[in-house]
Amino acid sequence: MGSTIMYMCVLAEDHNKMQEIVKIVDSCEVGKWLDGEKLKYEIGLPKYVIRAVFEIYEAKGYGILSKTIGSCLYMGKA
Repeated sequence: MGSTIMYMCVLAEDHNKMQEIVKIVDSCEVGKWLDGEKLKYEIGLPKYVIRAVFEIYEAKGYGILSKTIGSCLYMGKA
């Protein structure tokens, strides 16, 4: 699901905003939690887009996405 959302965002969303979220997640330190709710306001992207980025990074083994219902938290592990 995350990759489909990312594909649509590349086509329709602000390129600078997308680069910013990828940069933030890419540089997430091991053990540090990123809060998608806060990032939503800082970057100006919908939470589901931020969650999609978190899902992709988790699928690649770079971090852990919180499984708590309604949350949008990601912790770096690589």
